[in-house]
Amino acid sequence: MMNTSGNYEKLLEDNLKEELTWLEEEFNFLFKSKKDKYTKNDYKTGSMILDNVIDNIKTNNSEELLNLLAITLNSLEHKFPEFF
Repeated sequence: MMNTSGNYEKLLEDNLKEELTWLEEEFNFLFKSKKDKYTKNDYKTGSMILDNVIDNIKTNNSEELLNLLAITLNSLEHKFPEFF
């Protein structure tokens, strides 16, 4: 009998890691070259991306996944404080 709970947790973790990697890459792609020259549309886009990712992340109350989310958001806040 397969351990579906363990497989689900691993899948959840892998998906979250991929989504957080995408989030960092997307912010770097969209905003790194514009440092200190953001438009209203840039702020709107950045906020929408953050809100959407945060609202849709499923951590299953896993402390490890919540920590990973916090680390990623702290990293982005350090690089792009204007969006936080």
